[in-house]
Amino acid sequence: MENGTRLDKSSSSLLDKPIWTEVTSDQKVILVTLLLMATHDERQWEWKWVPYSLQPGQLIKSLPSLHQKWAKSVTVQKIRTALKRFERYGFLQTNQQIKIGL
Repeated sequence: MENGTRLDKSSSSLLDKPIWTEVTSDQKVILVTLLLMATHDERQWEWKWVPYSLQPGQLIKSLPSLHQKWAKSVTVQKIRTALKRFERYGFLQTNQQIKIGL
């Protein structure tokens, strides 16, 4: 492929896996969007004097920010269901942190 664009063989094998064949069309849209949003290179930054880093394949998003990425028919509940399902398939891990400011 030109311009350094490359798809590896895992991209096509995804089509044969239950994470693709056993999910709803909304969940497929969520899955593809998550794949596109994931970082491809290591990233490091600081926010409020706390260092953070992401490894390839990781992303940090809240449910409301994810919800803004899709059509109104993809509700927050559908996103939660999809994330739980993807986690059961071993495709992702969620780390739910709640921070309360005083």
